[in-house]
Amino acid sequence: MAKFISFCSQKGGVGKTSITTHVATYYYQVERIPVTVFDCDFPQHSLQSIRTSEIARLKSDETYLRKAEKLGQIPYPIYADSLSNTLPKLDAYANKNELVLIDLPGTLNVEGMPAMIQRLDAAVLLLEADPLSFESTMHTVLAMAKFSNKTGGMIPTYLLWNKFDSRERKDRYSSLELAAIDYLNSLNVGRSTPLNVQFIEYRVPETVAIKDTRSTLFPSSVIKPLIQELNKIFASNTATV
Repeated sequence: MAKFISFCSQKGGVGKTSITTHVATYYYQVERIPVTVFDCDFPQHSLQSIRTSEIARLKSDETYLRKAEKLGQIPYPIYADSLSNTLPKLDAYANKNELVLIDLPGTLNVEGMPAMIQRLDAAVLLLEADPLSFESTMHTVLAMAKFSNKTGGMIPTYLLWNKFDSRERKDRYSSLELAAIDYLNSLNVGRSTPLNVQFIEYRVPETVAIKDTRSTLFPSSVIKPLIQELNKIFASNTATV
C-alpha cells in the first residue's frame, strides 16, 4: 500500500520545500522506490517551480541533459494543485507500493486540510531552535491532534530539527526536546487518545548544501543520514520506506 507523508510547518522559511525535494529525489533515484509528489502549497508551488526550472535547463544545457540521461529513468511526477482537488486523486494510490509526498500549505486553515491530515500515514514537522519556530511547531502539533487519522488515533507525528547549528551549546537542543516532551506528556493526562509525537534523532545541519543541491532530478548524499533514520522509523509499518 502507498505511504502518504508530509514534511510540513506553519512557519515559513524552515526548509520544508528543500527537505521534501531532497527526500523525494533520494528515495526515487537511490532507493529506487516509486515516488509521487503533490505540491499543494498554494500559491507559490515551490516544488513545481524547481521542476519547471530544471526542465527548462534540460532543453538548453546539453551537459545537464546528458547527466540526467545517465540516471536511467524519467523524473517522478509532481502535481501542483489545491488540497481539495488533490484529495480525490489520492484514492488511485491506495493499493500501490509507492511513496506519496504531500507538500502542505503553511497554514492548517485551508479547505480540505482536515480530510488531508486524516489521509496521512505520518507528518514530519520541521522546527528550528528559536522561540518563534519552536512555539509555532508546538501549536501545529496540538492543532493536528484534533484530527484523527484513518485508524481513529492521532496521526503519527515526528519532530525534525532543521538548520541545526553545531556552534550552539550542545544541551540547547536536548533541553528544548525534554521541555517539549514534558509539555506534551502533561497534555496526555485525561486524553482518551494519546498524543502520538516523537523527535527524530538526526538533526539536519545548517549548511548551504541543503538548499544549493536540492533537485527534483539529481539525488544528493547530503540527505542520506535522514533517509537512513526514516527507513528505520517506517520499516515496521510500510512496504515502501
